[in-house]
Amino acid sequence: MRLMDRLYDNDWYVASARPEVQADVAADLLRAAQAHDVAMAEVERARAVSPAAVVLALSSTNATQAALGRAQARARAASQCTHVIDGHAFAVREVTGVTGDRDFVIASCTLERTVTMRPPMGVGRWTAVLIDPGSRHRPDSVVSLSADMDDSFAQACRWIVRGEL
Repeated sequence: MRLMDRLYDNDWYVASARPEVQADVAADLLRAAQAHDVAMAEVERARAVSPAAVVLALSSTNATQAALGRAQARARAASQCTHVIDGHAFAVREVTGVTGDRDFVIASCTLERTVTMRPPMGVGRWTAVLIDPGSRHRPDSVVSLSADMDDSFAQACRWIVRGEL
């Protein structure tokens, strides 16, 4: 597990799914952007005063740029996790599969395992490509899940968290 990939823990992602926390993250981002805009305006005003005033104004701009970058990173991280299932945060994307049907890519926001769910052909069962980069034997495998989409989704999420179906 790399530190930069796991900057936030599962509890943070789960909490960020709540609407009030999403509103707080958006408000923090707006405040940081406004503070940076004010700092940039100060630099422009300082240009009319002296080079020393510009240097002072630029130091403030650097601090607000860093704060804006942190707020943007928090907002991106909070928006990437779309589902909370059994207390674990997941990012779910719908993609066009090799057959032209819609596939679902399910990834944990904190673990490295992912699942690509493929719809049943005809009246069959959902299939899943299970990818575990940490596996010593096979990093990926294809399994058959339930015929029911919701049950298959739950099975896929369970595998991501526990490593077993």
